Amino acid sequence: MVVHEHDPVRADENGLLNAPPGTTEFLRLVQALVPRPRRGERWLPSLEIGGPHARAVYDVLNSRLVTAARPTPYCAVPSSETETRDGQGPGLTDGTDDPAADTDTDTDTGTGTGTDTDTDTEASGRRADRGGTALSEEAGPAGHAPAGHALDHQDVEALRVLLDEVCHGLARQRSGQPRLRFRHFSLVQWAMNTRLPAGARTDEYPAVLAADLRATRRGADRPAADLTGLGGALDPVLQFLWNVLTVAVPPALFRVVAGGRVPGLGRTYRWFMRQPYLRPQLSGNFLGLAERLTVGYRADEPSEQVAKLLVHAFLEDLRRSFRRRPWRPGGWRHTAYPVVQIRSGESPAASRTLLRLVEQVRDETGRLVPVLLVHVAGRPDGGPVPSAPADALRMTDLHAIDRNQWAPVSYRSRLARRTSAPTARVRGRRRLWADGEAGAERVPASAVVTAPAPPWFSRPVVIVAACLLLLVPAAVWSGRYLGIPGCLHRPFAADVVVRDVGGECIGFSDGAALTFNNQPGQENLHYIQERIFAQNRDAQKAWEESGRRRPYVTVVYLGTLTGRATQAGEEAYAAEREGLEGIAAAQYIGVQATVNTSSVPLLRIVIANAGFQMKHADLAVDMIAGLARQPSDAPVIGVVGPVESRRASAVALRHLNRVGLPAIAPALSADHIDSNSNLYFQISPPNRDQAHLLSAYARRKGWKGLHIYVTFGEKSSRKDDLYVATLLDDLKKEFKGTSDLTSSEWHPGRSMQHECDYRGMLFFAGRWSEYGDFLAGLRQACQNSGWPRHLVADDSVNRYMANKTLRKTAPDNLTMLYVSKSGLATCASLRRPDPDVGQFLAAVQSPDLLSPPRCVGGPGPQQWIGEQVGLAYDATMLFSQAVEQLAGRIRVWPQQWDGRMIDPAAVHTEILRGNAKGGWPGVTGHLAYDMGSGEPKNKPLSLLRVDDITDMDKLPTEVFVCNPKGAQGAAVCSSSEQR
Repeated sequence: MVVHEHDPVRADENGLLNAPPGTTEFLRLVQALVPRPRRGERWLPSLEIGGPHARAVYDVLNSRLVTAARPTPYCAVPSSETETRDGQGPGLTDGTDDPAADTDTDTDTGTGTGTDTDTDTEASGRRADRGGTALSEEAGPAGHAPAGHALDHQDVEALRVLLDEVCHGLARQRSGQPRLRFRHFSLVQWAMNTRLPAGARTDEYPAVLAADLRATRRGADRPAADLTGLGGALDPVLQFLWNVLTVAVPPALFRVVAGGRVPGLGRTYRWFMRQPYLRPQLSGNFLGLAERLTVGYRADEPSEQVAKLLVHAFLEDLRRSFRRRPWRPGGWRHTAYPVVQIRSGESPAASRTLLRLVEQVRDETGRLVPVLLVHVAGRPDGGPVPSAPADALRMTDLHAIDRNQWAPVSYRSRLARRTSAPTARVRGRRRLWADGEAGAERVPASAVVTAPAPPWFSRPVVIVAACLLLLVPAAVWSGRYLGIPGCLHRPFAADVVVRDVGGECIGFSDGAALTFNNQPGQENLHYIQERIFAQNRDAQKAWEESGRRRPYVTVVYLGTLTGRATQAGEEAYAAEREGLEGIAAAQYIGVQATVNTSSVPLLRIVIANAGFQMKHADLAVDMIAGLARQPSDAPVIGVVGPVESRRASAVALRHLNRVGLPAIAPALSADHIDSNSNLYFQISPPNRDQAHLLSAYARRKGWKGLHIYVTFGEKSSRKDDLYVATLLDDLKKEFKGTSDLTSSEWHPGRSMQHECDYRGMLFFAGRWSEYGDFLAGLRQACQNSGWPRHLVADDSVNRYMANKTLRKTAPDNLTMLYVSKSGLATCASLRRPDPDVGQFLAAVQSPDLLSPPRCVGGPGPQQWIGEQVGLAYDATMLFSQAVEQLAGRIRVWPQQWDGRMIDPAAVHTEILRGNAKGGWPGVTGHLAYDMGSGEPKNKPLSLLRVDDITDMDKLPTEVFVCNPKGAQGAAVCSSSEQR
């Protein structure tokens, strides 16, 4: 049936309308009732307008509703004169949602209405019933139904059709407010339109109803998914499981939801079992109640109860749409109650039945009636003019009504029954009478019925802005978690915590989800990280295969893996790559140990980046401390690092000391840097030993004079660079008394002419990153006038020597010497008979670890292991050996490994215990420490000579060494030069 509305009354050019007397006051009354209060709700009456000019009042109201600038939800329902919606039974159509939709369920969503083509009456029959003899009754005065009129099932059908028209009209989106949805009423419609199959058994009815309701919700026109191809591709067992999941589970789950007994699911269905009409508790669940409403079965139910259920469901849908909740802004945007105009013909029984039942449902349930019903009764054309009933109020007297009786009430009081309230306050219907001269009043343009503006906080732009504000912290957190923008990685693929700080990825990773620094030229760095992460997986697998009996711990590498300016294709992080290769070698030994070797620890390596020059070491340590606090099968026992002797590294050591994490630095050598942590050891000897090496060699060679040039690296100073500062002080002490002792800071562009053919020691005591420019300055000044006789560089230049790109631009005929902290970690020295050294040599020779493998084949670059490899290996193995000895004392075989057995403090104590017994073996020299010191004593240092810096195939030659093989006692130095 199509709902028709009367064309709006045409106003003159001033917006005035001709209307019966009292129409303006009537519009003002409606305008006073329709707006929703900001707090509480309003108990709305139902207005019934009679009299010879009731139709004119109807037209004026309809005009003001239609033409309002901000219209309230409204619909106009002609009750008997209009055409039907051909071929359709009562049911919502394109103006509403799925009739059985339930916002509280997640199964089988869809649209469509379940109807039966053989329903009780055809649409045209229902129209005849509503306008003809089916609803005829002995009319009282003015056409009012007699008191005590009992409803029959035809009255219920007429009421259902009328409510269906109202729902269809209100559901249309035309007021600017959120769409009204009628889920409860549609469920009643579905049940009343359903005819149970005649051949079905009674116990099959619930399953039939559930299947029909589920099919209705999925949509009758939507074909089922064709799963035959997928099922045929599976073996019989999987196909059976697939059929169970796709055929049996959804219907069963839907029946559970439709039963309304599961908290949080089926809220709409559960409402039917809690409402008071038709005694739903006798039905057991919603499907049982629906069975009682089906065609043929509801004849046994009281018609009055069925009608009240229809009305109650209709009102409940309105209540839920209007409900204000902080998480439902749509309820706040409903700023006006809907207005429903019902214009009946000669027999207004269905309309008056609706008004009467609305009042009774309100009184019996104590629930809100959030709709203003305006019923306009018609009269036979040419019939006598009826007289006003005794209880009717003339339109001209509307100003005398006390509108305070419809004042807002609180939410708490509106939910309570109002049986004790005054009669005037709870009166549900008011009868009005429109008589007098038809055009006696001019309705001004100001007499309008309009909805208030929604609250500012419910407007879409505010909601969107609020959502964005709420999303900002989540986006920031997600961005930090995912490393956006510069550190994006796959989430949940590994233990990764990174933050983009000034374009650098600061944080840590233990898997291939994130590898640090994938810039061109850093392929070797990328490879060794991936190799370590692969060995992390192998270590966990080996631990599981051992029955979880082998020691399993986490060691964190803390280095500088980003931020350095590089040339095209330059391997600017060769030293960092070497350090990771040494750690990988130590990890490899544990992974390759036999399964029955229960004492050798398995290492999980976490790679952490502190940024350029360790400037973000404090932030990185915060993240590492968070990792250490997490319970794990492989607890964090310490940190290998930091890697540069700078003030930021000292801060990081103090922070590590506060959080209780030991640190073993492979290459740090600034004097007294160990004072920053009680849990610190270093593998390299301090700078004063390097100064002693240089002094001893100069005395042996008889060199007179020392010119020192220092640099501090990019964006650094002497205050920040502890390595250069302490080395310079040590050199001045060792060479005190030398007649020609100078020191100055070198910078690009400085003239080196006075250093040409210098016969004393020209010593570069700066950072490796400036050494290439320093050599370029010497070439520019001295290439044609004689090189300095004795060019020597500090151990920082090892990083320069590992950088093939920078070495290509050096002078090719300049001989230089430089200090090495791991002279014993060359291929030649590693072939000495020592089991600890032998396993390191086997690791670096392995074809599936380093790229390329070292110490294999004939002469070439692979014969040079790398300065940092042995140092980082010794640092990692110091942790591993301490864990191995500690695990042997704290548990009894075959007890399984428990990460709670061990902590960082216990590992540090074990290192001290081993040191007290004579120290620890190392491939770069024996490790022994004085009490209370983290600096190794009597650690070997070497001077290496390179005759052609650009020749990467020729290995450096050791020319001088102090404390060979970790000699104890006073420093012992010897020359290795072959003359």
